[in-house]
Formats: sequence, structure tokens, C-alpha cells
Amino acid sequence: MRAVVLSNERIINFLNENFINTWIRNVELKRLRDTLGFERMPPMARTIITHKWRRGPVDTWIITPDLEAIGHVPVNDYLGNNRLEDGTLESDNYLLFLEDSLKRKLPGFGNIVLTPDQPSQQILDVFRTPEYGHQDYSVIVIDTTAFKKSGTLTIDMELGDNKAYGSFFLLNADHKLTFDAEKKRPDGSMFDGAHDIGWYDPCETGQLTHQFKKGQIYKLVGMGWASNEKGSVNAFHAKISVDPVEKPKSM
Repeated sequence: MRAVVLSNERIINFLNENFINTWIRNVELKRLRDTLGFERMPPMARTIITHKWRRGPVDTWIITPDLEAIGHVPVNDYLGNNRLEDGTLESDNYLLFLEDSLKRKLPGFGNIVLTPDQPSQQILDVFRTPEYGHQDYSVIVIDTTAFKKSGTLTIDMELGDNKAYGSFFLLNADHKLTFDAEKKRPDGSMFDGAHDIGWYDPCETGQLTHQFKKGQIYKLVGMGWASNEKGSVNAFHAKISVDPVEKPKSM
């Protein structure tokens, strides 16, 4: 990274003007978690661990002063997707990642963008049962801002055939993803939830719906439960669609 995109003058200037640049070794994240436990970890390290952290060689994270992760690119993914024919990185794409993070488009967190021309998409992802005394989240960001009028957001869920079961919640994009252990759900308000899918039967289905007056950005959050075998993983398939509500034409 230092020899390619981070040596680009435009990116250097953009980083210096808009960010405080720091780093943490991936190996230290695991060491802190194993030694201190999740709750006693430093706050920034805890933010990274909470969000689909992968122990790759280098990850780029964009984190707000309130310690909310708003952008994430694993370098292996970036190298694979953005390498030019001469072997250098495409700095324009990295700069776009930085800009989209500042605009709170949450790049790198599984964004789904729905538009009137493409009102439906399907995703395949996984959720994991927590191993270290904290709740793991799988987060899909759903952008419906292209819908300027009212509509209905529908998410049809289907689990894989592994034994782990989970719950899914539709939240506002700026939700901090803190956890209410008593209610077994994220803290605060939510638009809809589908609880304990897969409890009775593998491959169980569920549905979340939300009627909106104007499109916005949402978080779809999947989470496994500690009553599953520790560290167990299950896949989930989701069809995410918007049905716009058209006003009847006057006669």
C-alpha cells in the first residue's frame, strides 16, 4: 500500500486534510481479545473486532470520532479487484473509497443499492455464533435513496442447512450496533425483526418488511445466538426488494 496508492500525491493530500491516520497490527487485535476479553479491549480495537474483521496482511478502516466503522477494505480484495495491467493499483478507486466513506455510503460493508431500474437484488452471506463473550454481527447496508416517494422494502430470508439459528433486524443506517442482552436484540428502535430463524427447522424462511415515505439507507443485521455450538456458522440467502407505491392518477 505504501509503495502504491499511499504514495499517490492526491491521496496523501486527501488523507492529511480529512483523516487522522493511525494503525494497529492485526496480530495485536487477537492478542488483546484473548488476553483482556472483548469488553476490556481498547475502544477502537473493539470496533474493528465487532465488524467482520479478517486477519489479512493489511486492512483499511475508516472510523468516526465516535468509533463507528463507516468504511472497510481488505487489501487482498482491493489488490484483486483494482490492479491495472502494469501491476500498479488504481488510485482513483482508492480515493473513491475514501470519499464514499466520508459521505457515509459505508463502502466495504456489503452495500446493496436499489433503484427504480433495479428494485430487487439477492445476496448470500453468513452469520457466526459468538465465541469470545461478545455479539458478532453480519451487516448488509441497503441504500434505497433513489426512491423519492413512498414504497415498501421487503427482505425474504432463507437459512442454510447448518444447525446454527439466528435473528435478523432492519435498523437505521446510523445505528451503533450495541446489544441489549435482556431483549436479545440490538439496542434502540428498529423497523422490523425476524427472530430465531432456523430454531425449529434448518432452511427455515423469514421475512422483514418496512413501509417508508421516502427512501433512505438501512442496516440489515444478522446475528447468531450463544445457544448454538460456539463458533458455528450458517449461511443465509436474502432477496431484498422495493415495491414503490404509486399515487392513483386523477381522473
